[in-house]
Amino acid sequence: MTPTLSNLAIWAFTADKAVLWVLVLTRLTGMLAAFPLLGADRLPVQLRAALAVLLATIIVPVVPAPATLPAGIPALLALMAGELAVGLLLGTVVAWIIEAVAFAGALMDMQMGFSFVQFLDPSTNHSVSISGSLLVQMASVLIFVTGLHHQMILALVDSYRVAPLGQGVPLQAMGLILLLGQLLTKGFQLAFPVLAVLFLMDLILGISGKFMPQLQLLQLSFPLKIALGMVILGLLLRELGPWLVPLFERAPRIALRLLG
Repeated sequence: MTPTLSNLAIWAFTADKAVLWVLVLTRLTGMLAAFPLLGADRLPVQLRAALAVLLATIIVPVVPAPATLPAGIPALLALMAGELAVGLLLGTVVAWIIEAVAFAGALMDMQMGFSFVQFLDPSTNHSVSISGSLLVQMASVLIFVTGLHHQMILALVDSYRVAPLGQGVPLQAMGLILLLGQLLTKGFQLAFPVLAVLFLMDLILGISGKFMPQLQLLQLSFPLKIALGMVILGLLLRELGPWLVPLFERAPRIALRLLG
């Protein structure tokens, strides 16, 4: 062995860097696993793993190393569990925004009569509604159009300032609960035009049926509600971008705020 390779300081430095790279990879893996599309089953596992390894290699030089690194395997595993939780929290914020859009689509389908017409989404292996699937696909495209994936990588780098390595998960539980409530409100807000118009139609048909008992309301209401609901949904699709982009722009700041 050459004198350079026999120097213990060289090997200690390399070991520290390797541990730091593993910890960064763990936090990044958590974020990518929860991030829409990038963590979906439709992407091959090899591609997701290669993306995580590449990004971790790029991020490591700008991540501040902790004062003390874990000395043994149990301590390293405990630290990796905390880093994985931080990464999952960062990606979950964006995933919840997508779920709010899917919630709005489910409310629309329930009112339009599409709630019993569901199909299997190959990306999530769950049954989804027609309107919800359409809105989710458009929201997923907006993620990459707005550059949110780049902003979330920058937020991941900034998360080491808010939640340094080895400091655990400084989760703001109350902020998490408030975020869930706000996103549910946003989902109802998106579905409200369809719900309001179809409710008025139900009211008009109910009054009409009271004065005209011979009117076949069941046969008349279904095509009318579907046609009117699709028209309102088409108008909503034009406003989906302006409604959703501000949420995506705030997502990195919200994620960092939840970390304290």
